[in-house]
Amino acid sequence: MKTLSRTLSSLITAGLLGLFTLPASAACTADDAVAKAEEVAATVHRIADGDPVKANELYEQLVALQLRNPTTDAHDPCEAYDRIVDELEKQNGAVE
Repeated sequence: MKTLSRTLSSLITAGLLGLFTLPASAACTADDAVAKAEEVAATVHRIADGDPVKANELYEQLVALQLRNPTTDAHDPCEAYDRIVDELEKQNGAVE
């Protein structure tokens, strides 16, 4: 049991270090990515305008976008969030 606990602890630590280790040239910090994620949430909220059916449609669009164009090493999370916002607004019309 102790060995399993140590192994899991080591794997979690290695995974976290891998997530937060960015190249020095990376422009998207963790705080930037969180802000972009909040922007996506605000866009979904704005477009849905309190309509649960529309909110469910937007959720399905988000899943489809992720499956069609998953995050890769070719772009950072901030760019991925920007692409999602652009695509949602294009598919649903920019709602102000």
